[in-house]
Amino acid sequence: MKKEFKISLLVASLLLTSTSLFASAYRDSVAKKEQTALSNPASINSKNAQKNVQKYTTKEDYLAKVKAGEFRKEVNKEEKARLQRVINGVMQSHKAALKKAPQEFMLGLNETIKALQFIKANETTKAQDALKKADKDFVTAFKKEPKLNLIPVTDNAEIISFNGSAALIQHIKDAAVKLLEDNNTQLAIDMLVPLQDEMIIKTQYVPAYLYPKAVKEALKELKSGKKDAAFSTIITALDASQLNTVIIPIPLISAQDMVLEASKLEKKDKTKALKLLSMAQDELQKAVLLGYTHEYEKSYKDIQKQIEGLKKEIKGKNIVRKLYEDLLKSFQKLEEKHQTKK
Repeated sequence: MKKEFKISLLVASLLLTSTSLFASAYRDSVAKKEQTALSNPASINSKNAQKNVQKYTTKEDYLAKVKAGEFRKEVNKEEKARLQRVINGVMQSHKAALKKAPQEFMLGLNETIKALQFIKANETTKAQDALKKADKDFVTAFKKEPKLNLIPVTDNAEIISFNGSAALIQHIKDAAVKLLEDNNTQLAIDMLVPLQDEMIIKTQYVPAYLYPKAVKEALKELKSGKKDAAFSTIITALDASQLNTVIIPIPLISAQDMVLEASKLEKKDKTKALKLLSMAQDELQKAVLLGYTHEYEKSYKDIQKQIEGLKKEIKGKNIVRKLYEDLLKSFQKLEEKHQTKK
């Protein structure tokens, strides 16, 4: 079950730790099954699985084939720092792009919620006072911005991080296909569940134009002794919110960060720059394998080609600054596509 929380550097770090622990726990479980299979292939219910196990004569051969070591991969400090950096960078950009509500509107919203609490506590006089304050605040807010409409009131991010390479993702998918062919559907599902690497940004908006009317109506109802009606009027307005959800693939923004880091090296450290660009390509391939690229397949392919071209230029004597600039612009455009998709 997904858990929603406000993102922070600490949370990002904890997530990475838990991802690594999950991988280790999963590996331990797999290891026991491998041992059983290797020692006694006949103990496996599936005939196809028995044949697959019997193909390998030693434990080493079998473990090498399934790339068991990949499941033990630990997240290093550089990877943790990069994840924290890219996540916080996206959130800062996202928040900066949100329309800010006038302070008076937020004060009015706060007083409206107070009024609701007072009504529930049967403190009618306090509820009326809170609604009067809210009415004044809303009037002031709309004088400042007559066209005030949807206002963001909450902004949360959920991070689901996958710790592993594109090769590991491909291996897990291949293994799941074999399990499905063997009608071992539940185990296949278990293997596929971790295959997510994304930021889910959820922004709650309220329709500002509803509140002045609702506050005036609730105030009239309270003065007429219609406490339940006033409560219902406010609740109806508060419930009329809109949730916008944006999913951004972490491999995309990680690859962008790697290219940016490589661009700062120019030709000072060709080896490191080339390594970073290869890592960026692997991240983009992860996005492909995880299914984040279908709608923007051409854009992803173009970026891969740009990176490949850039790697060739770095090995030569040509100036690569312009190529980096064009590549980073391509990343920015692709990220904007993901951000604007609701």
